[in-house]
Amino acid sequence: MSEALEFGVLGPLRVWPPGADATLTAPRLRGLLTLLLVEPDPVPVAQAGPACGGPATPGPVHVAVHRLRRWLSAHGGLRLDLTPAGYRLDVPAEAVDAGRFRRLVADGRARRDTDTLIAALELCRGPVAADAPQSLRQRYAVRALDRMRREVTIEVATACLAGGTPYRALPLVERMAEAAPLDEPAASLRALTLAACGLQAEALDVIDRTTRLLADELGVDPGRHLAEARLRVLRQDHSQLPLISHMA
Repeated sequence: MSEALEFGVLGPLRVWPPGADATLTAPRLRGLLTLLLVEPDPVPVAQAGPACGGPATPGPVHVAVHRLRRWLSAHGGLRLDLTPAGYRLDVPAEAVDAGRFRRLVADGRARRDTDTLIAALELCRGPVAADAPQSLRQRYAVRALDRMRREVTIEVATACLAGGTPYRALPLVERMAEAAPLDEPAASLRALTLAACGLQAEALDVIDRTTRLLADELGVDPGRHLAEARLRVLRQDHSQLPLISHMA
């Protein structure tokens, strides 16, 4: 009997056990699988093709679905059904890292437990559906997961600074900022967290690099987030709660 499949979409698509995706190499099939894993509701046939970088016509979608069904049948037998509302992959929420992420976030917020929120963030390997077509990455379900990751990172950083343990949040904050180098609030949070860890020079370097990047890429001057972060780093004021309230 095949080992039960588990999936990762919080980053590039991954399939466990290792090697299970060796035969799943076609970009359209990988895109279709990612789409079905990130969407909580059935996907209409007309949306499946464009979301995976293909045409909107049903023929190519049906071919891709047929091939994906064969792959699923050979690796655990998960059902891919066509319902009146569209295609739906019958996969347990706990078999997908996004499902575990949502559960941990809900539990951590309900219990105000920073450890649980950190465990949720540690599931994230990069932007959601990182190797999927841009059309898929623009879907609401994908953007909602990316937004939740950002919000939880801010919550964890706030809690860790308030508790005097900024080093716990630093790797998570740095990952968030590196994924969006033009995100001024994220860079500001990174600088303040570095400063709270005693790394003032590194904090100022983040602010300077982001300022140059904004000028080179967008032709704009830094806004209030970087200006406030610089002032706080220089004053060694790492409370940062007023700044956080502007970021969420």
